[in-house]
Amino acid sequence: MNFLKNSLLICMSFLVYGCAHAQPKDVEEKMAYVERYRLLAVEEMERTGIPASIKLGQGLLESRWGTSDLSRLANNHFGIKCGKDWNGEGYYKEDDDLNDKGELIKSCFRVYGSAEQCYRDHSAFLMNPAKKERYGPLFELKRTDYKAWAEGLKKGGYATDPGYPSKLIKLIEDFDLHRYDEITYQDLLSEIGTLPTLTQPDSPEKPKPILVVGVPQSTNDVKFIVAAAGQTVKDIASKQYVSPKALMHHNAHISGADEPLQAGTRVFLQSKPKGWRGQETYHKVRKEEKMIDISVLYAIDLDKLYIRNKMSHGQEPAENAQVKIRGGKIKKQPKLKSDQPDKKPTPMPTVPQTSTPSKVSTTSTIPPATTSSTNNGSKTSVPASKVPVINGSTTAAESSNNKVNPANNGGSDPFGKSNPAPSSGTQSAGGTGSVVAPQYHLVMEGDTLESLAQKFKTSIDGLKKLNNLNSSECKVGSRIRVK
Repeated sequence: MNFLKNSLLICMSFLVYGCAHAQPKDVEEKMAYVERYRLLAVEEMERTGIPASIKLGQGLLESRWGTSDLSRLANNHFGIKCGKDWNGEGYYKEDDDLNDKGELIKSCFRVYGSAEQCYRDHSAFLMNPAKKERYGPLFELKRTDYKAWAEGLKKGGYATDPGYPSKLIKLIEDFDLHRYDEITYQDLLSEIGTLPTLTQPDSPEKPKPILVVGVPQSTNDVKFIVAAAGQTVKDIASKQYVSPKALMHHNAHISGADEPLQAGTRVFLQSKPKGWRGQETYHKVRKEEKMIDISVLYAIDLDKLYIRNKMSHGQEPAENAQVKIRGGKIKKQPKLKSDQPDKKPTPMPTVPQTSTPSKVSTTSTIPPATTSSTNNGSKTSVPASKVPVINGSTTAAESSNNKVNPANNGGSDPFGKSNPAPSSGTQSAGGTGSVVAPQYHLVMEGDTLESLAQKFKTSIDGLKKLNNLNSSECKVGSRIRVK
């Protein structure tokens, strides 16, 4: 009897010990999932009004923090089934669907090309006008009321599990996800310091996800296709049984029907409405973002977007400006890029001339001091040591107002990437010696050298030369010099 008791105690001890040591790894995996997708969740919250805590909590719960077969093989993190309006590929597995005989059958789940695509489709799924009776009441709630959102999802029929709301709320509170409901995209990006990698690292246990292109999706009630790399509007038109001319009419962001598209480019199949049909009224402009980018992001007619914001074609909003995306005309035009005052050039320090400068040999490595006239007709001299160095060589400044822009080093790099080496073409075409400030672009998912060359009206070889690149690859989160 004692032997049996001791054996049971030993077994219980091993069980408790095993559970205690399994928990930390479990928590670490969940935290890693949150860190990977929190920025995307906040971005979608700002765009649609869906709380970031709810999106992250559902992602954790439905995908088992990115480890389920559905999330690994189909990039489906929210358990979204195909439904009648899905024309893409499906992943079949047993869930809760029954046939006419009451027998369990395999359910069809949507397959996505990436986790990011899935996160955005999750927003479109909840905002689908056809599901307004089920999920419409959610958007009347405050986005900080995650408990009411969790209950509302269950009431709308998102899940059949009666304990779904309590499980979702527990995850949100255990991992403090509700704090992301009260933070902006820009503030979170500053806090993180770098863009996260959305793709999970490959491992022998994890099969590579199925990549799907040409999957019809919808945003703002407008259907679009996600293009594959190198695909053209003509290619997509032939598969969708529409004319290239009609597609070009819907896609002002594409220059030609024969233009090779970069992977992830949206090709709209329908005309865009006048405004955004989601909850947000304004869009906060990000760095280098243009009106055409905002039009594509929200599927809004570009002409109407300009009119609503009292802007003319060709004008672009300044970084952090508020662009109105729905409703009537804005009262005051957003701050424009052209409204931002240029940084004043640093004046050259001068010292009174006390004696005639000595003649410097042309073979000397130290250039002579420069001179300039003052208001009273006298001349001042600038020491050679104060003349700016451009591209590693010292040159005399030639400016009518006695001012010069020092070589711009591109500023501090918050992403910890080293600045690309400046090219030799930094002087203006006028030959005045003024320095053109370098312009950088933060590489986002889907960016390629080809797309950046088109966007900034340069060439791929030019970008390679500016950034000392040996290949055409550009990593997400790195900074690419474009001018």
